[in-house]
Order: sequence, then C-alpha cells, then structure tokens
Amino acid sequence: MNMQYQRHSGNLKNNFPKYVADLKRGIGRASLLGLCLAISMIVEPLINRDRSLTFAQTDQSVTQLNNILAQAVFGDDQLTRYASAVNAIENKRLEIFRTAKNNSNWSTVANLAESQQTKVCDISQPPEFLQDLCNQLRSFTEKEIHRRGFTNKEFNQITREQRQNPYLRGLIQAKQMELRKSK
Repeated sequence: MNMQYQRHSGNLKNNFPKYVADLKRGIGRASLLGLCLAISMIVEPLINRDRSLTFAQTDQSVTQLNNILAQAVFGDDQLTRYASAVNAIENKRLEIFRTAKNNSNWSTVANLAESQQTKVCDISQPPEFLQDLCNQLRSFTEKEIHRRGFTNKEFNQITREQRQNPYLRGLIQAKQMELRKSK
C-alpha cells in the first residue's frame, strides 16, 4: 500500500506541470465560453431590435402603400363629396335625435335599444313616433347619398374602407372640418 501511495504521489509530482497546464486550458475555455455567452446576451437584443425595426419599416411601407392606393382609388373629389354627405347626414341625425329626446317615451325607447344592444332605429317594434323619425333619417340619408353622386354601394364601400384605413379616415375627417369651417 505504501508503494502505491508513493507511485501516485510520484506521478502527481512528475505530472504537476501537466495538470496545471490542463487546468489553465480548462479555465481559459470556460472563460472563452463565458465571454461568448456574455456577448450573445448583449448582441442578441440588438439583432432582434434590428429585425423588429425591419418589420416595422416593412409594415410602415405597406401602410404608406395602402394610403396611396386609397387616395388613388377614391380621388379628392369623391372624398370631398363623401365628407359633405357624411356631414349632412350627421347634422340630420342630431336634429332627429334632439326631437326624439323631447318625446315622453324616449327613456323607455333608449333603455330598450340598450337592452337589445342595437341602435334606436333598429329596435324591434319601435313606437310610432320613433318609426316616423327613423324613416325621415333613412329617407334623408338615401337622398343625400344620391345627391352627392353616389350609389348606396359606392358610399358604403368608402365607409367600410375608412373604418379599416386610418389614413383615409384622417383625410375624410380633415375634409369634413374644412367643409364645416367654410360654412
């Protein structure tokens, strides 16, 4: 046993420089691996940010293209006529709403519409005063749409498009403001 101990301890003494060299290499590799991990932790967010910037720029380009297409499809004159019709219809709607609110049955009708989660003019079995007012609004709306040179389908197409395209909605709102100021 004593011999084995001497043999092993002799090996340790003779191989000590090798163990130290291996230990240094191991520490160096571990340090290099740690450095690589640290760099990747710093660089990865930058790479991902660049990707997200690229996606944002692509998304912005698509939005700009949609805005240009919206202007090209509808044209300035058509958007002005649409804004004018919307203003007139909204003014009539407010007028009819004020009249409806003056009726003694208004609160009952408003509560019924809310419980049915619908517009007042769309409730089932509306009272007669409301039927008349809603018919006036519908008739006015249709006449105004045609007076501005639209079919119902064309007018509804612009309405749907502006709901989906904030740029187009902004253009129409700006035209509505211009028209209100000019009166």
